[in-house]
Amino acid sequence: MRRLLLGSGFIALAGLFLGSTLIGHPGGLNATGCHNNSSTGEYHCHSDGQVGKLGDPVPMAPITGRVIAVSDGDTIKVLDVQNKTHKIRLAGIDAPERDQPFGNASRKHLMGMIAGEQVRVEALKHDRYGRVLGKVWVQPGDCPRCGKTLNANHAQIVDGMAWWYRYYAEDQSEEDRGRYESAEQEAKLRKWGLWVDAEPVAPWDWRRRQR
Repeated sequence: MRRLLLGSGFIALAGLFLGSTLIGHPGGLNATGCHNNSSTGEYHCHSDGQVGKLGDPVPMAPITGRVIAVSDGDTIKVLDVQNKTHKIRLAGIDAPERDQPFGNASRKHLMGMIAGEQVRVEALKHDRYGRVLGKVWVQPGDCPRCGKTLNANHAQIVDGMAWWYRYYAEDQSEEDRGRYESAEQEAKLRKWGLWVDAEPVAPWDWRRRQR
């Protein structure tokens, strides 16, 4: 009898602990592991992507819609068919900040490709700011019959308007890692875009200097 009581007490304590762990954080998590903190109102995420019942990553549905804003060379807003706005961070690249050399040129280059256009976003996950990380596909401007076959992320690197974000290379397929790295090497060799500078500063270094 004593052993049973001890066992049931342990189970109760374990249940209490787990329950407080799961629900004790202010504001319940949504399906992507993000929420608004009920105390501060701040939106943030506890995981890099959506999670299933056991915490395993699950595929995100593609997003289709029209580009309604281009914030900089790697961040856009897409309005889907349900009139929901999605903030998209182009995965695999890092464009110059708007206050650094080529920041405005990078933004204008991306605008020229996708501003006002219908796009398809291969959504990968959410970043810590709640933005959707994804690969953005759009119809090439010089090929009206091609459909959405232009990878805007890759195109930014090809034309020397962004770095390959090698720090997050593990988030990419092996094929994309090779294509993005090769595109950066080619742009650098030919001194296209930002590579015309003798010593261009990578955005992640620029941000660190501004802190």
